[in-house]
Amino acid sequence: MHLRKHDLLQMDDEWLKRLPAELLLEVSKRLLHDVKELQDRLNQHPENSSRPPTSQAPWAKHDDPEGKDAPAENEPAEVASGKPTQASDGAEAPVKAALRLPTVPKPSNKQAGKQPGSPGYGRTQKLAVTGTCDHRPESCTACAQALSADAPSKRYTAWDEIDIAPPVEGQIGLMFLITRHYLLETNCDHCDHVSRAQPWRSAEEHEWERVELGEWRLVGPQLAGLIVFLALRLRLSRPRIREALMEMFGLLLSVGVIDETLREAGRASLPLEDVLVADLLQEPQLNVDETSWPENRLLLWLGALVTPWTVLFVIGPRHAEMLENVLQDGYYGILISDGYRVYRAWLNRLRCWPHLIRKLRGLAESSDGRVSGVGQEMEGLMHTLEDAIYAARIDLPPEGLPFLYAAPVDRLKSLCTAHWSDAHSALRSVARVFLYDWEVIMRPLGEPHLPLSNNAAEQALRHWFIARNISHSTRCEAGTRAFALLASVIETCRLRGASSWRYLGTVIRAARKGLELPPLPAIPAVA
Repeated sequence: MHLRKHDLLQMDDEWLKRLPAELLLEVSKRLLHDVKELQDRLNQHPENSSRPPTSQAPWAKHDDPEGKDAPAENEPAEVASGKPTQASDGAEAPVKAALRLPTVPKPSNKQAGKQPGSPGYGRTQKLAVTGTCDHRPESCTACAQALSADAPSKRYTAWDEIDIAPPVEGQIGLMFLITRHYLLETNCDHCDHVSRAQPWRSAEEHEWERVELGEWRLVGPQLAGLIVFLALRLRLSRPRIREALMEMFGLLLSVGVIDETLREAGRASLPLEDVLVADLLQEPQLNVDETSWPENRLLLWLGALVTPWTVLFVIGPRHAEMLENVLQDGYYGILISDGYRVYRAWLNRLRCWPHLIRKLRGLAESSDGRVSGVGQEMEGLMHTLEDAIYAARIDLPPEGLPFLYAAPVDRLKSLCTAHWSDAHSALRSVARVFLYDWEVIMRPLGEPHLPLSNNAAEQALRHWFIARNISHSTRCEAGTRAFALLASVIETCRLRGASSWRYLGTVIRAARKGLELPPLPAIPAVA
């Protein structure tokens, strides 16, 4: 909307007649735009928008859509309504109450938490204002001409912002600032129209329904970054964050404000996803792993893509598209993973040896003597090759490991081939796992410098695995996406030795004004 009520009240026939032709055309364009937008809003209803059913007019609702009030088949209307019937002699005959089975309530599709239309609650804590900031309109809302800096202005509304002061060198601790932001209205020198400054607000996005991003916020950018850190890195719930802020700083924030802040931070960090992907594609090695992540009643998976300086978390269904969407531009480095079949599409790949050795340890501890013997022999061969690889990293033999250890390798492969169709399901499965990825598994013998484990991805997931068990993961699509984005930024900052909540504060500050986000913290120089 270009024009608001304050602007329209200043416009009348006489004002329009005084305008030059070019300004009249500009005003007409803005009025036409607003009329079309208002018409679209009038056409919104619960079936074509996110408006709640309670917003629909009573006469527009369908009466009894499921026929709940209609009498059952072969049932008199009087019985259905509970009224007494008349006997043949004119006397009232008693009506037997029909036996009805209890109905099973249908699952509700309502979102958890406060519903739209519920009564709200205002702030009761009074805070002393430590500073002010005036916001002037840059151009006239009527004629679009630039407004001079010395044009007459006055304040017409304001909002308070609670934030954390920038750090001072040599001092420790946090200092809070309460800034009162004033919006000014200014007279235009060209058309004498009074324009009002408006706080910047991002356009609505379907993927971020009910998640607003803009300047008019009680929680300042740095305080928002701290709240994100408490929620994700320290794994505190919303009520615990509320308690911590009150106990340590005497600041009272509602659980709803804290939740809004977290989702807003996720939306603000969205452009960083492409930056993280670009950094991942430049690295020579990429560790990947995944763990389950339920979203309400939907089972999803949390995937981690890890390099020495960058981490990206993605949440979605467990199929190839989730990884392909991230690496759609092509990754030509080495992919280090477990045995999940989706990873086999990448030929330049390594298998995690500890995963394989644990499978062999399971066979070795089998109660079946035959299976246990095979498992012990295969495990011993793998340990022999593993020790040889670690030794070669210190002193590489001139003959090369594939030549020196050809006998153990051939014996291991012959055991796998012999038990390809074994009657024991676990032994058969392990044998096939080795043969499916034989070249990938044995690759470190020819290149001993390559890693044998996928520990980097597993360690990156462990913190969020614990967070999932504490919070029972996420409950909506916006919360899931915000979690993955914020977790990615936090882990990347940690790897690069930067303060994650301070950096997130700068990201939120820029996003609330519609500015370009600051770059990710620089990768530290390797000594």
